[in-house]
Amino acid sequence: MKTSRPDVSRLDAFARETLEACDAVLVRIWVVGPGDSCATCPMRPECPDQRVCLHLAVSVGLSERLDGPFRRFPIGARRVGRVVVDRRPYVERGDLATRGLADPAWLEVHAVRGFAAVPLGEGRGVLALFSRRYLTDQEVRLLAFAARAAGHGGLESVPARTAARTARAEAPAPSPATPAAPQMIAAGAPRTLAEIQREAIERTLAETGGRISGPRGAAAALGLKPSTLVSRMQRLGVRRPS
Repeated sequence: MKTSRPDVSRLDAFARETLEACDAVLVRIWVVGPGDSCATCPMRPECPDQRVCLHLAVSVGLSERLDGPFRRFPIGARRVGRVVVDRRPYVERGDLATRGLADPAWLEVHAVRGFAAVPLGEGRGVLALFSRRYLTDQEVRLLAFAARAAGHGGLESVPARTAARTARAEAPAPSPATPAAPQMIAAGAPRTLAEIQREAIERTLAETGGRISGPRGAAAALGLKPSTLVSRMQRLGVRRPS
């Protein structure tokens, strides 16, 4: 599995925005790299291919350490490793202690209720988070889209948005089982996943000269069907650049 590694500084900024938007206690990003520490890796027995594995590149929230037992993750192993192979999100809500995702005592102390792992780009890595609340299906879809764009380089810096612009965030409807995160629209406030998604689309459209379809269009770069991209642009109020 050969692939270019995304810029770590951009991924770090994306992880911090995700931490706020998802009310998470820990967000981590692994990127695909060579099998460089197999002799000391505690997960070596689970590694099907020691030529490549997932390297922990970003950790924000309760811990920013990049060492420890999960500094390397076999591709295809456990929940996180399977996300790279399946290329689709994995979500857990509720009793995470029985899923083997983390130490039960740690989950209880930090009131963790939700877990999600989404693929980064086209097989470039995985973003995983532990949240204090349930994540709705809508939030997971937005997160997966933004993570795909981050892996493609679609989350590079863009011009600052005004408070009126960011107020148009697409938020999931609250419910007793899945309470929505507070929407903060003041300048400098944490961005929502919808805002991250909007900026990814706008940036990609700018890079493709407004082209949507075709092998060099924005839809292909973002891993979407042209009709799906157009639909999301309409929902998010995104216009093609003139």
